[in-house]
Amino acid sequence: MKKYSVYFLILAAPVMLTLNIDLTFAAEEASSIMCDNGTVNIGDLQPTVQETCGEPNSQNYELNAWVYNFGPSQPVYTLIFDKDGKLIKILEDEWGN
Repeated sequence: MKKYSVYFLILAAPVMLTLNIDLTFAAEEASSIMCDNGTVNIGDLQPTVQETCGEPNSQNYELNAWVYNFGPSQPVYTLIFDKDGKLIKILEDEWGN
C-alpha cells in the first residue's frame, strides 16, 4: 500500500507542477487563541470574539471568516463562524507582518 502512494506522488508531482497546483501544506487547526482581553475558544460567539480580540484585520463575508494579524512575532489566525455566529474553526497560519 505504501509503495503505491510513493509511486502516485512521483507520477503526480510533475503534472501538479505543470498545472500550477499548490503543493504547500494547509494551515494548522487550533482550539483557542490568546488576545489582549483573554482567550477565544471554539464555540464562542462573534460578539464575544470581537470583545476579546477587537476588530479583525479583514473579513471574508462569503465564508463568514475573520482574520487576525497580531504582528510579526505571532501567527495569522483565521476564525471561521457558522451561520449563527458561533466559532467553529480556528486556523493558525504563517507569521504576520
